[in-house]
Amino acid sequence: MIKQGREINTKISDVFKTSYGTVDVSSLKSIYLNLSTWAEPKEELLNWERPIKKVKNDIKHRVYNKLSETPFKDKTIVDLDLRASGIKKGKRSFLRCEITLFLKDLKHKDIKVPCISESVTNLTNEIINKTLLTSPTFQFHKSKK
Repeated sequence: MIKQGREINTKISDVFKTSYGTVDVSSLKSIYLNLSTWAEPKEELLNWERPIKKVKNDIKHRVYNKLSETPFKDKTIVDLDLRASGIKKGKRSFLRCEITLFLKDLKHKDIKVPCISESVTNLTNEIINKTLLTSPTFQFHKSKK
């Protein structure tokens, strides 16, 4: 039997490309949530490691604080990909964030069931509206130009 993943594009924001999916639909244990956009710094800094780490931690805390309201366990993996080396004011850098969520109850057989899709949509909205768009450090754009 060939195992296969599934991904669903979500049109949650004009500025962020969003989707969620799973790597194995036959035994649904985890779901990934993807966000991508172009980040432009609002100021010039010499070292971007700490501000990027703060954005990642803000996302982690936002997700963790919302997990109790979802069908997901309190264990999550947040992978934020934003290269510190090329960041400078006036230049947009690609930002990708992948969040892995683990299901509490393995009875769900489809990632499209309302409790999963609504939870993912709500989490995505929280991350975008309450963490990223309120960032004092970065402004976000749909495209590189």
